Amino acid sequence: MEQKILMSSCEKGMKECDITNDLLVEILVRLPFKSLCRFKCVSKSWYRLISDNYLRQRLPSIATSLFFRSESDQFNKARYAYTSSNGTIQDCNLDFFPFNDKLLVVDGSNGLLLYYASTSSTFYVVNTATKSWVSLPKSKKETHLSILAFDPYSSTDYKVVCFTAWRARGAQLEIYSSETGKWDQHDVEFGIEPDAMSTTKHYFDGLLYVLVYPNMLVAMNLMKFSCKLIRMPESINMLSRVGHCHGRLHYAHINGNKLKIWVTNYLNRKWGLKNEINLREIMGRRDYEINNPNQVNLLVFHPEEEMVSVWFHNWKMMWYDFKERRLIGSWREKASVIQIWMFPCSNFLRNCIA
Repeated sequence: MEQKILMSSCEKGMKECDITNDLLVEILVRLPFKSLCRFKCVSKSWYRLISDNYLRQRLPSIATSLFFRSESDQFNKARYAYTSSNGTIQDCNLDFFPFNDKLLVVDGSNGLLLYYASTSSTFYVVNTATKSWVSLPKSKKETHLSILAFDPYSSTDYKVVCFTAWRARGAQLEIYSSETGKWDQHDVEFGIEPDAMSTTKHYFDGLLYVLVYPNMLVAMNLMKFSCKLIRMPESINMLSRVGHCHGRLHYAHINGNKLKIWVTNYLNRKWGLKNEINLREIMGRRDYEINNPNQVNLLVFHPEEEMVSVWFHNWKMMWYDFKERRLIGSWREKASVIQIWMFPCSNFLRNCIA
């Protein structure tokens, strides 16, 4: 129905229609993703409007994707599943990638997976949305840590960041850019000793965030190769996570039975406590006690909604709505969760390694 109405408006000519581009954008962002893709064929002006960065950044996420290894799978294959907009779980396989059972997954970023073949020192980037993949040219040096940096809200381009050597308060990097198709070497100064860096990282809008013990966050600019140190509101641990929600940096932290969530202030960039929750109360289990970090895990912040995903070992994975202060949804398969990310409703993700 919405297609016929908008097509009819277009056929009458935009000059005869009182709908401005601003009003048209407000209509388009409320349409189903499939309809939006069809409307790109209406005219060149509509194609440009729908492809514009401003509209793309306003589109909501349409699904949550989960990459995991299931304990019930006798072959322990890497799999991925996603929840559709109506909340149903759909399990997908990665058999389209011919080396899925032979290579090691070293990282994932917003729908892309980074595989590594140690025998040939080759990286592969796999797009789970389009079921396509590409092999990268071989890097020049051995890597100690490899990170995939991809932000589909802003670009089709991605980077593979390899830490090839640690230095006093810094490191040597070798970075592959899909835009240039080659590796480049860079030096970066963290301002702290590299052995204090945790494995908890987050990439957003050109910045790579890494939590650093005991209470710091490194924000690394992958364009200028400069770093900024941000003091955290509370000492980090294995259950600490950073992420963006509505464009603002959030920090979640579990200590004992308490889940705390902070957010940065727009004006002074300082942290403010947004939520403090007793896990036993929201789970309805007074006897619940977190004595082992493997019993619970924080996974990722939702980029559009005020929610963070929480995974409970041998129980379920759920979203915690820290605005309504309640747990919602569940996924009950007994699985070892590796990573979770959001599939953005973005042409960039569809066009990346298309």
